[in-house]
Amino acid sequence: MRRPQLIAFTVVQSVLVLMFAAYLRTNEKPSLWVMSILLFVTSLFFNALQPMAHALLNDVVDGAELGAAFGLFNLVGEIGAVVSPALSGTLFDHYGSWTHAVYIDGALMLAGAGLYVLIRENTSRA
Repeated sequence: MRRPQLIAFTVVQSVLVLMFAAYLRTNEKPSLWVMSILLFVTSLFFNALQPMAHALLNDVVDGAELGAAFGLFNLVGEIGAVVSPALSGTLFDHYGSWTHAVYIDGALMLAGAGLYVLIRENTSRA
């Protein structure tokens, strides 16, 4: 059962991102040490998510469709990688802070966790 662990890690990563955003919002001159520790711990969970998601994708998709499924998974991730800098930069230019962009990131991660809840695992393939 990979889905519960994936959901848990996604929620933890989302909460850490939201904590980072709250820290940025409440501190006029944030500490480099605090930001570094928050980013490091957040990245541990984030870096664990992709192999977990790939493993779950492998479990729930029919073998004949795996190439298309992994290609689509990568496409969505790359679209996010292209849109994110432009959106974040626009928000920074408008508000003078990264806080709004970081809040959006945390909200998107929580939405992703919600979508993971909707996945039905095929336990017969495990």
